Amino acid sequence: MISEQKDGHCEKFEALIEDYLSGELPRAKAEQLTAHFDACGNCRKALDDARISARLVSAFEPVPDPGAGFARMVMARINVAERWIKEQRSFWRPFEALAWRLAFSAVLALAFLFAYGIRVSHQTSPATATAISAQQPDIFTVPVSTAPSNGDDVLVAIAEHHREP
Repeated sequence: MISEQKDGHCEKFEALIEDYLSGELPRAKAEQLTAHFDACGNCRKALDDARISARLVSAFEPVPDPGAGFARMVMARINVAERWIKEQRSFWRPFEALAWRLAFSAVLALAFLFAYGIRVSHQTSPATATAISAQQPDIFTVPVSTAPSNGDDVLVAIAEHHREP
């Protein structure tokens, strides 16, 4: 063998792998390396790793200019996409306007009802409020004269309240 192996690794051929892959070695030296790669598994693995690395590095090389046709095609697709977006917006525009009008109307109605409720509550005097409450018994409040001591007393108080009228 031509190489000196140290710990299962061929140091002389390691430096030549890149030149071998690029085709820059003289024919005789390339044939020697090919024969060595057939016999040495470590160098064959190093050659495979170098090939993978070369593919990765070549993937990042600059690409030539695609030309004016490519730019025209991209701009045409952008124009089509922009037109489609405008058409979608123009379709929904009347619905948006209606939704805004309805929302504004609802806010105004709530504001008027709230203002009316405040106005009515200030206009009624306490005497009027007691007269109104005396005319209509409130079914949601249960008058409690004495505090019930258990659940049965609560049920009895509710039943008595419903029997009174």
